[in-house]
Amino acid sequence: MKLPECAAALVDLALKAGDPYSAAAVHVIAAGKARRKLEELMFSKRRDALALARWEHTPASVLEALCGASDEAIVVRLDKNQNTPAQAISRLYVTESLSSKNSLSLTVLVAQHRHASLAVLRNIAQFENDEASLLAVSKNLASNSEVLSMLLSRFESNSILEALQKNISEHPSTSPQLLEQLYDKGDVYVKAAVIGHANCSQRLIDQAVQEESVLIQRQLAADRRLSNDVISRLSLHQDKSVRCAVASNLTAPKDVIKSLATDDSDVVRRVVASRSDLTAHSINSLMNDPDVWVRQKLARNSIVPYRVLAKLSQDLQADVRRGVARNAKCSVKLLRVLAKDEDYWVRSAVAYQRRTPKQLLVDLVEDTAVDVLSGVANNPNTPQKLLKKLTVSKEADVRRGVILNQSATRLTLLPLLEDAYYLHRLMLVANTKLKDKDKWHLCFDPDFQVRFAAFRYFANSFIKSGS
Repeated sequence: MKLPECAAALVDLALKAGDPYSAAAVHVIAAGKARRKLEELMFSKRRDALALARWEHTPASVLEALCGASDEAIVVRLDKNQNTPAQAISRLYVTESLSSKNSLSLTVLVAQHRHASLAVLRNIAQFENDEASLLAVSKNLASNSEVLSMLLSRFESNSILEALQKNISEHPSTSPQLLEQLYDKGDVYVKAAVIGHANCSQRLIDQAVQEESVLIQRQLAADRRLSNDVISRLSLHQDKSVRCAVASNLTAPKDVIKSLATDDSDVVRRVVASRSDLTAHSINSLMNDPDVWVRQKLARNSIVPYRVLAKLSQDLQADVRRGVARNAKCSVKLLRVLAKDEDYWVRSAVAYQRRTPKQLLVDLVEDTAVDVLSGVANNPNTPQKLLKKLTVSKEADVRRGVILNQSATRLTLLPLLEDAYYLHRLMLVANTKLKDKDKWHLCFDPDFQVRFAAFRYFANSFIKSGS
């Protein structure tokens, strides 16, 4: 069957297929009588309507068309589906507000929906009394500072107040002014969250320096606005979590980091080992650290010089040697050595490494470990001849590596359109190396997800072309 020349022809083919998922894929480009026929195909069977209302890939236009359903089970699924569009969520909220049946539980679902409009969230915050709904609004990322302030102003003392303060102190839209209120009234957990907030004012940072709580000190220690004196003092804190926060602070002075590189706690030294501003003295100290994860993190650090990586490449622990192989600055010389490592997990890191040359990948393709072969299949430096060989591997992970390979050509990928694993055929629908004529037969694939993806791909093509 030849490719359709217009959107109407594609819609007609979806109707003839009689498949609700294919119909859902083209619904957005249909109009008038054709759209009504698609909706009849999708919604005439309750089980299909329920499935589409719940499915995470159902297009927004289909979910909106389902909003008129009187079936409560469908409404619940629409409220839960995070792809339901804002206009549909608003309609559902109005309908549910006018209904006395289970309106509270449905309102909660609306309140926590990512597409809930500010108008709906404001209305819930101002007029609803259900605690679950109000808490849902306080956690919804779509809420703004006005809505959050409205919520907080409704309760002076209430069982919900503590939970509201916690949620609002962690919400990214909370304003500096609201954070100040929370800091003055909240408990130690709220105060700690306020100090760790991106909108926290300098005044609160300065005030928190005097606090004794470990929670607050830990949040404070990571703040880049601290003076060197405060950072130095916090680096000596008896609690290792505070010292860890200092170790992660990019503004920490070099002498502080040098001291933390020999900290008594393994977890502190692990954080230090990942820093991009380590001095030669600290690197030398961490290179011989007794903790394997400190050495592993140092092995991954791209600022580490060749001599250190060479030493770590001979470490007794495979995780450290693998760290060297994964290092973005690892030399080809070291990769050649690690490609022969006794541990397949180390060899697989070499296979995935973007600096690994073609000849080394040719050698690694003879490996028997699936993880190594998957890395070779995924590596853009692998010659096409080898990739073609790997497309017939018995291992799905290896074939998937070829599909994910940015250098795989059309001719290499063509056989995988007939792959036995549906996910691979699904992934190829969006592949830009393949032509439309290559993908067309996927509209009639045995798997409904592949059919949906293929029909949706062609529908989007018509939208982009305006035809």
